[in-house]
Amino acid sequence: MITSQDRLVEEFRRLEIAVLSTEVTAQLMSLVVQPTLTERITLGQQSDPYLQKVRAEIEQGKDGDFTIHTDGSLRFRGGWCVPSDSELRSDILSEAHRSPYTVHPGGTKMYRDLKQNFWWPG
Repeated sequence: MITSQDRLVEEFRRLEIAVLSTEVTAQLMSLVVQPTLTERITLGQQSDPYLQKVRAEIEQGKDGDFTIHTDGSLRFRGGWCVPSDSELRSDILSEAHRSPYTVHPGGTKMYRDLKQNFWWPG
């Protein structure tokens, strides 16, 4: 095993990272770091034409339901403005559906929760 720290191993399991232990004389490891959904949203906002226009209007002082959050992301009524990226939107829906904190009393509650935290046109 590469570590004897139980908490780290448990965190790897939670993140679905396999930890293998074998009798070897050398180890080669690779760890890939990927941005979180919120980082992907913020980065995607920068290249989305509609959201670029909205950001420019805010910076010109136009008031409305859109704001620029302290982290630099664009928000609509407090929720993340998701760029026009079907893969990102699909990942958000998948994450909401498989989250360990998701309770499924019905699709309506999950929809309300998503609507409160995320917004995209359409």
